[in-house]
Amino acid sequence: MLTGAAHGAPPALDDARALQQRGALREAQKAYEALLPELRSSDPAALGAALNALSQIASAQGQYDSAAARAREAADVHRAFGDRGGEAHAIQLLGIAELYQAHYASALNQLKTALDLARTIGDREREIAVLNNVGSIHFHQARYLDALRAYREALDSAGQAGAAPWSARLRRITLANMAALFQQVGYEDQAIKLYGELRNAPEALTPSEQARLLSNLGDLYRSLDDPIKALETYRVAQRLLAGNEHKQARIRVLTNIGIVQALDMGDLPVAVATFTDALALAEQSGDRREAMQAHLYRGESLYRQGDPGGATRNFEAALATARQLGTTEEQWQALYGLGRLARSAHRDEVASTHFRDAISRIESVRAQLQLASLKTNFLADKRDVYDALLDILLERLDAAAFFEVLERARARTFQDRLAVAQPTLAAVQARLEAGAVLLEYWVGPRSAAVLWATREAAGIASLPTVVSNLGEISSLFNEASAGTTDAWKRPAATIGARLLGGIPALGRPDATHLIVVPDGVLGEIPFELLDAGTGSPIVERFDVSYLPSAAVLLRDSSGPSHFWAPPWRRQLVSFAAPRILPASRGAAMELGGAELSNPLPASADEARAIARTCPGRAQLFLGSANLKRHLLEGAAAGVPLLHLATHAVADMTSAERSRILFSPDREQDGADYLFLKEVYDLDLRGVDLATLSACETERGKLVRGEGPYGFSRALLSAGARAAVTTLWRVADEPARDFMAQLYFELNRGKPKAEALRLAKLRFLGSGTALRHPRYWAAFILTGDGLSPIPRVLSWSMLLGAVGVLLLGGVAAMLVRNAAASRSAGRSPPGGGTRP
Repeated sequence: MLTGAAHGAPPALDDARALQQRGALREAQKAYEALLPELRSSDPAALGAALNALSQIASAQGQYDSAAARAREAADVHRAFGDRGGEAHAIQLLGIAELYQAHYASALNQLKTALDLARTIGDREREIAVLNNVGSIHFHQARYLDALRAYREALDSAGQAGAAPWSARLRRITLANMAALFQQVGYEDQAIKLYGELRNAPEALTPSEQARLLSNLGDLYRSLDDPIKALETYRVAQRLLAGNEHKQARIRVLTNIGIVQALDMGDLPVAVATFTDALALAEQSGDRREAMQAHLYRGESLYRQGDPGGATRNFEAALATARQLGTTEEQWQALYGLGRLARSAHRDEVASTHFRDAISRIESVRAQLQLASLKTNFLADKRDVYDALLDILLERLDAAAFFEVLERARARTFQDRLAVAQPTLAAVQARLEAGAVLLEYWVGPRSAAVLWATREAAGIASLPTVVSNLGEISSLFNEASAGTTDAWKRPAATIGARLLGGIPALGRPDATHLIVVPDGVLGEIPFELLDAGTGSPIVERFDVSYLPSAAVLLRDSSGPSHFWAPPWRRQLVSFAAPRILPASRGAAMELGGAELSNPLPASADEARAIARTCPGRAQLFLGSANLKRHLLEGAAAGVPLLHLATHAVADMTSAERSRILFSPDREQDGADYLFLKEVYDLDLRGVDLATLSACETERGKLVRGEGPYGFSRALLSAGARAAVTTLWRVADEPARDFMAQLYFELNRGKPKAEALRLAKLRFLGSGTALRHPRYWAAFILTGDGLSPIPRVLSWSMLLGAVGVLLLGGVAAMLVRNAAASRSAGRSPPGGGTRP
């Protein structure tokens, strides 16, 4: 136990503690609770220890409100008789309970209080434990640098503890947390190294802690496509848990083993047997939730094995329990399984009913922002349910019904954060301007389609060859982003014929603007390069903007103000030229990549050049002033233009590792990062256009149903009306020149998509090397492309207007004076003098 335990505790308290330590949590809870009445009247030290223990047990059982209440009472008890160690422990437990409830700000405050108390009394053991908890809070908020700094601080403190009896165990807990962090952000080599160090010296960890570590390591091996090592690792964890009373942990390890057997090894009969063992263990322990999960896994395995009867029985059993327990996740998974069974039996109406019921369950719970999961889900992805229903609706060619389900499947996390009403086709059509054509794509497992719409008409066109011809997309991307010849034109013509052919609205002479909602891998295509059968890229005729979902069109209709802002109002906030200190050993050096050794000398010039084109006031954060905290503290809120000319990485394998580079707040940190998940939490309300002039900021890990996790949707979700990002890296100087041209057109009053098109045409028609798409096709606009940026009066316009007014005033005064003089020289009517 950490400091704050009762010394000379009653024997009954020692018995309860022994039950807790061997994992008999329910029995321990009853034993502690039975002691409370006596301890309240006789032994405050033992009472505080019992309350702390009850808080720990409640958190372990998921009873977080109870855990928080016990911890608060314990803190009061310890504080009353001056036990600062026990008080620190209680406040730490309160912070942990709030962490589990996702009350991160409050949890962090509690833990900082506990940390200060521990340091005040010199309790290094508690200090290290609390630092690990602080790291966990930052980890859950995707503040990976802050988390790593907390873990590093804990590790340093453990190293200073020498041979203290608890130091080895806390050091290994810290290393395990660091390994999980590296695993989360995709640094597998560092994670495996740490896990190896922990496995070679496991004596300081309890068997259950060793098993949890090995389970994480097994997940890591699975993510690296090494099922053999994953299975071996899970087996070791299984042996460690044998006879342990943590039956839930044993069931979960069995489930992981079954998933490897079914998914990775294709041994369905053995997987069914493993899931059957998990089911038996769950029923033996009375754990209905784990039994329900085991039924789902067995049902899925039997379905894949071709046993519809057995699959039906297991899915129905899982559905019945899920309804009794009120768990929506398992309800939709079971309904999806039953729907697939009905579809296989050619009972499409029954299948449609099951799929719609599953979708209603999915949508009854708002999505949480989960960028990625390291564990492949054996059961269905939510998008699978929508695809199954869309496959049926496609055969009926009902555009309105197809659109409704397609939009419900589209970027669910983004839509939930957008907080708009579920779009209908009619509502979206009403928002389309004359000349605009909406192209919303769907790529399913077996087929694909595009729904097109104008203000007056809509329809569906099948795209049966998209799924089987993904090599052309890769070829177009590679030739456009890295080539030097016109080789990109062949795949552009091939893909254009498939994606743009058969859409009658594109033949209308008044069609000038395309709004593209891509799906899946289509998000990597710069549609401006495609040839719609004219022999030239469509950018020569259309301007193009992109949306993660057509629901964005319904977000609001106010648009930017039509009034001209005065020149002293801020129009632009720009961050550029981060100052990197590669010689330091800060946490950023561990999580960073090649961007830390590649300076951007032209980015400061880019920011200054853009500022010169803007008639309003510009605020520039350059070099050492390019600090992430300025953005987090709301420097861009309400400013029409946000421009970031810095390194950014949209990681293709680990969305959590996607990041934007900033200068360090402290020199010892070397650098700083704004991670993708943090971008979602920025306050960008009032920003009309956010531009990331950096590398590959629109690409990212492809998540089914969400699309590529690039930065544009994060910027839109944070409140920006539109974002310009890049599909690939553009050299420093061409990027600077392109941005200068774009902002020149924007400040002429051109709509954003048209301004971007004009900048591209300027490069395309340059007759120089800059005509190649590698220098201009990377830049794409997501969001509102049809409105201009808010207009700002320049000082010259304002002074000119004032001068005109002054001249007008002077002229008016001169006219009045002249009139008065003429009037004074005339006699009044009948005004002769009398003799």
